[in-house]
Amino acid sequence: MNLTLIAAVVLLLLWGILVFVMHLGSGPVQVLYPLAVVLFARRIIVGAPKFLS
Repeated sequence: MNLTLIAAVVLLLLWGILVFVMHLGSGPVQVLYPLAVVLFARRIIVGAPKFLS
């Protein structure tokens, strides 16, 4: 796993906790979800890093 995938999962989990557990459904909290989606898409398009060793 690379840092992009880890960051996407962390952002998605943080968004879920803030929205569904703490009931913060508006404002800057909603920015976390599209950021996670963009990072997942970047991971899919770019792919996993290739190790040359």
